[in-house]
Amino acid sequence: MKTTSFVNKRKLTPDLARGFMLLFIALAHANQFIFSTEQEITITDQLTVFVRQVVIDGRAFPLFAILFGYGLHQVLKGQERKGTSWKDTKKIFRRRGAWMLVIGFIHATLFLADIIGVYGFIALLFASLFLRLTNRNMIIIAVFFLILVGVFAPYMPRGFDALNMEVTNSATIADPIDAAMTRMFDWMFYTPVLSYQVIPGVLIGILVARFQVIDNPMSHKKLLIKAASFGLLLSTIGGIPMALMSSLFWTSYSDVWEVTAKSLHTLTGYAGGVGWTALIGLLVIKLEGKSGSFTKAIAAIGQRSLSFYLFQSILFVLILAPYAGGLGGHIGQLESDLIAVLVWVLSVYVANYMDGRSIRGPFETFLRKRSAI
Repeated sequence: MKTTSFVNKRKLTPDLARGFMLLFIALAHANQFIFSTEQEITITDQLTVFVRQVVIDGRAFPLFAILFGYGLHQVLKGQERKGTSWKDTKKIFRRRGAWMLVIGFIHATLFLADIIGVYGFIALLFASLFLRLTNRNMIIIAVFFLILVGVFAPYMPRGFDALNMEVTNSATIADPIDAAMTRMFDWMFYTPVLSYQVIPGVLIGILVARFQVIDNPMSHKKLLIKAASFGLLLSTIGGIPMALMSSLFWTSYSDVWEVTAKSLHTLTGYAGGVGWTALIGLLVIKLEGKSGSFTKAIAAIGQRSLSFYLFQSILFVLILAPYAGGLGGHIGQLESDLIAVLVWVLSVYVANYMDGRSIRGPFETFLRKRSAI
């Protein structure tokens, strides 16, 4: 008898979005391992950083946040269909959040830019509150946190450094024990502090799920076209000033311009997250009924996004870290992006292999079991 794989019951848009999100995250992370102190900065490095700042940096994590908020709502609806009480549902969110914090802490010993702990922190403390808000109150709170982001983002270390062939973070510390200890300390500080930047995206994701915008993209085609066009246009325009500064094409600017550019870059990143989500929804409309093997492979990695987020970190360390492969000491910005793409392609291949054999993501399975009542 032919059995139906669990993946066939899922919506395509969020899985495709998660799959592409992992490419964006790979591009944002790989360059953090560069420690090529003897290489001169070239025009290729400058152009690479410029494009990355406009398209990827500060745009990947809002997309991640939107999808996380969407996922929280889906978990809630799944428990409601099972008849789970609200009291027990809250326990599921708290357990899931606590275990995500554990996974994030362990991951932070490997790679500085952990985001799992931030989502665990939000799930543990705020998920049950956010999911019970009215749409109006959710919008008010999202706007409030966006104002906070605009005020405080310029003073947060989130990819704003000028182009430098020696990135000064714990990913480039030569001793693995020193690197791990540094990251543990950093993680305990920035996990709760960074949550305020993630909350607006999470709230947007819950609203997107409530109105089933990406569950049924054909029914919301006009809205998706507007969101994709306006969101990506605003994101691009808002990212250009900071991109010019980071890539060293613009070096003579005042402190006021720098603060303004950083706020603008971060705030318009949420528009980019919405725009990318909408664009992928429109892509799903085009693929309706005729999605090929490549599309299914992207969806497969999206279904296992947590596991492959961690998998990519492992590969980056093995290839680039000074205490492992050490390639980060011999490459420029473009080469780091090429490595990021190759790591993502390998991830897609492995995910597709797992999907063909109905193998779930190990960390998704772990969280599901540990969160169950």
